[in-house]
Order: sequence, then C-alpha cells, then structure tokens
Amino acid sequence: MTRLTLLAAAAAVLVFPAVACAQTADPALDAFETVCAATGGDYVAVLKAADASGWTETQVIPETDASVSLTDQAAREKPMPGGETLTLLVNRGLRHTHSGDVPQSVCKVSDSKPDPGVIARSAAWLGFPQDGGDATLAVYYVKSNGAHPTHIASTALNAAMANGGFSIVKVQQDEGSAIFVYQTYSK
Repeated sequence: MTRLTLLAAAAAVLVFPAVACAQTADPALDAFETVCAATGGDYVAVLKAADASGWTETQVIPETDASVSLTDQAAREKPMPGGETLTLLVNRGLRHTHSGDVPQSVCKVSDSKPDPGVIARSAAWLGFPQDGGDATLAVYYVKSNGAHPTHIASTALNAAMANGGFSIVKVQQDEGSAIFVYQTYSK
C-alpha cells in the first residue's frame, strides 16, 4: 500500500466522525444532539457534556410526574446570539408501572424561540420516519448509539427492553418554543 493510499485512508477515518455529528445550524437541535443523544440520556454524562459546553446552573423547576420517583434532577441554561435562550432539564429516577419500577432518565432541551422547521430538521437528523405524533409533535423509538440513535420499531419495544432498554425521542413545535426530549427506560 502506498503512502498516499495510507494517508487517504487515515483522512477518511478522521473525517467520518465530523460528518456523522455535523451541526445543523439549529442551536437547540445541535445542543440536543450533543448533550442528550450523544450521552444516551445518562444523567451524569449529560451534566458533564453540558458543563463542558458552557451551560450554567439555573433555578428553573422541572415539571413533576406522580408516576416517577426522582432521585436526581438538574437545570442548566445557555444564552444564544439574538436573545435566544436554551434550557436543559435532566433527571433520573424510577417510573412506577403495573409490572414494577423501571429506571428512567429524561434529558430535555427547550428553545425560547419558536421554530416552525424543527420537526422536519429532526426527521432529517434521525433519518427515519416518526413513529407517532402529528404536525407539531414527532415521536421516535430509538436505541442509543452515540450521537445518532438507531430506530426501533414500536412492535420491538418489549424485546428492546428485555435487552437493556430503549429511548423515546420527542420533538415538539409550540407557538413560543421548540422542545426536544430524550427519555430512556432501562432494565
């Protein structure tokens, strides 16, 4: 193998991760991809990624859910150019179900500005059709796979849970904001 061929092969290996994690020019989607998806929604990893990329603690109080006993929760904020603010809410705990408690973690990124193209850009980022939702909400069933989750058919969720768990990605377009949620259930 010639030196030029080796250099070309090495360059291809070095370029691939940059292409796989390409930024979308959408600050909220980029933050969601980096902080929530790339960490698989793991509570500690989310906080480390957020702190490393300039998020600061905030006093935002997350919503409560009576069917979940939280063990940890945190809130971070990140101002963006143009007066936009991103908010990160992350928690972990146990979801109480009829068949027992299930470990759950949630990573949520909210944008203070509306974004009418958020559903289409998230579909393009994931690369597969949504499993549910409507014109303003997209729901995807996924398995964590680094910065780019892989699709799980809704009919395979029980098998995925038996093999360690699965996640749900929700993308919502509201009148005043864009919201991204990475909710993970583990065995």
